[in-house]
Amino acid sequence: MTFLSKPLRMTLYVPAVALVLAAAAAPEAPPHERKIVAGLQIVFGAEPEPAITDEVQLLVWRISDVASKEPFTELEDAQVTVTFEGETFGPFPLRPVRGEPGRYQTRHIFTEVGSYGTVLRFRKGEDSQEHTVDFEFRIRPRSDLELPGRRRGG
Repeated sequence: MTFLSKPLRMTLYVPAVALVLAAAAAPEAPPHERKIVAGLQIVFGAEPEPAITDEVQLLVWRISDVASKEPFTELEDAQVTVTFEGETFGPFPLRPVRGEPGRYQTRHIFTEVGSYGTVLRFRKGEDSQEHTVDFEFRIRPRSDLELPGRRRGG
């Protein structure tokens, strides 16, 4: 027995299904973050995702010119620092990815779960002005992905 008319049920059903599908499709972590600095769009993320402890993680920056939308390949003196719980690590040189113009990365193994920060410092080509851009990211425990989980004890 239903108290709602068929047209009203359909009117409520369609938005409800759309909300459930949107929630199911939404990623657990936010997508790669984007910022614009000095006329460049900088997209940051960790790969592979999710970023976990005790595995090689790449911190990746995709950089393109805002006006032309073309990959930007003329970074100079580019370096990265990583912060965790008030401690700064680095600087690490930012390396271009061979065969992928405008894509740069650093490689790390994170041993602690938590929120991290990163600051990219660079110059655009021959320009003497230094630019910086910062991003936050999270490292999750590797155990979240292990199947079966590790057994404790002997």
